[in-house]
Amino acid sequence: MMTASQPAWRRAAAVWRAARRAAAALQAIHDEQVLGWELFWQSSRVAVERTGPLVWTPSLDGPRLTGSHLPVPGDTGARNTP
Repeated sequence: MMTASQPAWRRAAAVWRAARRAAAALQAIHDEQVLGWELFWQSSRVAVERTGPLVWTPSLDGPRLTGSHLPVPGDTGARNTP
């Protein structure tokens, strides 16, 4: 014996199942997009902890200057003496 509320209940259940599937699909799309941006960000980074002379390092954003300028010990040009 079916009551009048059973078809409405089944329709509501089907709507909720569809909404849950849509939410899961949107979450998966969001996760993929976040992963893509994180990988892009990591690939365009250049190690700045590099020690040694200044060098141009290629990156996806273009060449970047990395390293540090360290005066050579005994270099008279690095001192402020006349």
